[in-house]
Amino acid sequence: MKLTRYYQSCLLIEEGRVRILIDPSGHEAGNFDKFGKLDGVLYTHEHTDHFDPDLAQKFAGSGVAVYANASTAKQMKLQPTVISDNQEFDIKGLKIQARELPHCLMVSGDAGPQNTGYLIAGRLFHPGDGTNLAGLSTEILAVPITGPDISLKDACDFTKQVSAKIAVPIHYDFIGTKPEIFEMFAKNSQLPFEVKVLGPGESTEL
Repeated sequence: MKLTRYYQSCLLIEEGRVRILIDPSGHEAGNFDKFGKLDGVLYTHEHTDHFDPDLAQKFAGSGVAVYANASTAKQMKLQPTVISDNQEFDIKGLKIQARELPHCLMVSGDAGPQNTGYLIAGRLFHPGDGTNLAGLSTEILAVPITGPDISLKDACDFTKQVSAKIAVPIHYDFIGTKPEIFEMFAKNSQLPFEVKVLGPGESTEL
């Protein structure tokens, strides 16, 4: 599995010949052509650092299948494939399971919007802006390390909760947190997972 990280929580996942993109925001409009041929675009929730209706429409207009939960689908100018909690589906043979988990609390203390994570090929989980999901086990976790109600401890606890061996930090560009701090925090605490920091547009094989 090849993983490339873009702005905030946007990940390009390549498994075999299948290429899917998760949470491209409007920040990625300039990368539209650079992404190359995609087989699917998945959205976790409707916040602007994860989703842009114009970009979603552009993907759909180019023939890419678009997937989103019911709340995010209502914000779109197109009709995506609406997915629900625990739904299993595949994109050209790549198996994906949708798992809803609570969005982190907002600054006001209010609950966030409907938030749907995706388990890709049984190996990698992208949780959107969630940090708590009992009953999930995954080898690789794309873990939010900062947010309105997300701390470094939350990120570490979530990684341990799902028994991940590799944590890939996401959701830090907008606020400006350094992922190397999370990496150092986890290493100094001798936590049972490896932190894999990816710079903008950087790829790794997992």
